[in-house]
Amino acid sequence: MKIPWHKRIYALYKGDQFITEGTIREIHRETGKSVDFLKWMTYPIYEKRCGNGPNRLRMISLDE
Repeated sequence: MKIPWHKRIYALYKGDQFITEGTIREIHRETGKSVDFLKWMTYPIYEKRCGNGPNRLRMISLDE
């Protein structure tokens, strides 16, 4: 069963530093990042385009 995007739980990291966790909407409220940007961070193309720098933001799914 696939979980809808707005109910999935993620952890947000900047490099190796943990920032917060929750749904995309909860992370949006805590960080001020747009919902669209946070959703884009969950797609493989984000990793491909942004690389793996030490200060890059990453969204890690905790549901899978």
